[in-house]
Amino acid sequence: MATETRSWFDDTDGLTSLDYVGILLAAITGLIHLYEGVEDLGEGIFGILFILAGLGFFGAIVLLWMGFNRRVLYPVGIAYTGIQFAAYFGLRWPNVYEPLGLVDKLVQLLLIVVLFLLWQTVE
Repeated sequence: MATETRSWFDDTDGLTSLDYVGILLAAITGLIHLYEGVEDLGEGIFGILFILAGLGFFGAIVLLWMGFNRRVLYPVGIAYTGIQFAAYFGLRWPNVYEPLGLVDKLVQLLLIVVLFLLWQTVE
C-alpha cells in the first residue's frame, strides 16, 4: 500500500510572476508597519504590535522562499492581512484618513487579491 508523504515544505514548484507581486506587496506593508512601529514605540503596546505585524509579513516572505506549503501559506496570509485591514478601521474609526495608513490599506487589499488568485492556482 503506497502512502503519500506531505511536507510543510515543498520546493518543487518555482515562484510565479504573481508570487513576486505578492512578495513586493508584503514587503511594502511590512516596511510600513516597521516604520509605524518604531515611530510609535513610546506610545505603548501599539508600537510593538506594529513591529510584530511587519516582521510577520517578512516571515511569510521567508517561508515562501523556503518552499513552505502554499496551500497553507496563501490562506493564512489572506486571514493575517484581512485581520490587519479590518483592525485599522475598527481601531481608528472615525479617524481613518491618515495618508500612510490608507496607502497601506490599499497595498493590503491588493495583497489579499493576489493571495486569493495564487491560492486558486495551487494544486
